[in-house]
Amino acid sequence: MPRNFRNTSVSSTEVVLTWASPSPVIVNMYTINYRRVGGCTEAPSGTDSTSMTSITISGLEENIIYEFTLTAINNGGTSSPATHTLTTLSAGKILTIQITIMS
Repeated sequence: MPRNFRNTSVSSTEVVLTWASPSPVIVNMYTINYRRVGGCTEAPSGTDSTSMTSITISGLEENIIYEFTLTAINNGGTSSPATHTLTTLSAGKILTIQITIMS
């Protein structure tokens, strides 16, 4: 399962998600599914794929709670999902989070 799945930036319509690879496993691809919490079927939702450990998802609606599910895929199959829930902001606001890990 991917580790440390979180957002580093969120606005009214966009989110930047990051995570760490599930060491020591080699990952071929990550899949991110997202949906509006509460079940409105017309709200933006979808699936994106990347081989990187971050992604920007655009086209979200403001002031909405979204759930993101991340899985890692390799030759052995698909990992257990990691989930992250967040609320998009009101129009015109941006929240950027910087995390520093001290060792």
